[in-house]
Order: sequence, then structure tokens, then C-alpha cells
Amino acid sequence: MINEKVEIDVYGRKLNIEIEGLTQLEIHSLAQELTDKMEKIAKESEIVDSSKLAILTALETLAEMARLRSQQEVHRNAQERAMDHMILQLESSLASDR
Repeated sequence: MINEKVEIDVYGRKLNIEIEGLTQLEIHSLAQELTDKMEKIAKESEIVDSSKLAILTALETLAEMARLRSQQEVHRNAQERAMDHMILQLESSLASDR
């Protein structure tokens, strides 16, 4: 995948960016998602300063990522426990067949 600069518009600001591993379409989609999130937070918080709004949006996005990582860890641990249980059952079944 060839990376090239893409002009995007985020919350009324134009930027030329390059993100490794993403297509132009994916970058534009992320830019639109970011704009939507900033607009939502602006309405909820009544913040007009775009720098403060960008910081709040970044913090909320990082908090969401932390929640998702935590959920992923809980699911991974549950899967590991389930696999350990299945292994024990298999070993027990094989041992009783001998």
C-alpha cells in the first residue's frame, strides 16, 4: 500500500496528512468520524474553543479505548479459563479410557 498525503477537513480545519497502512477512503472516514465526535461533544459541553474541544475529544477517545481494552482483557481471560477447563476435561477423559 503506497502512502501519500491526503487533504482532510476536521471540524472546519484542513490538514494534509499521511497515515501508514490506511487508504485515502479510510483516512477520510476517520476524519469525518472525528468531526462528528467533536460536534457532539461541542453540543454537550458548550465548549467553543476548538483547541479545548480537540483535547476533550482526544481524552474521551482514549477513555473509550481504555474501556475497550479492559473489556477485551476480561473476554480473553474468560476464553483462557474455558480452554483450560476443556483441556482438563479432555485429559480426564483420556486418563479414564486407559
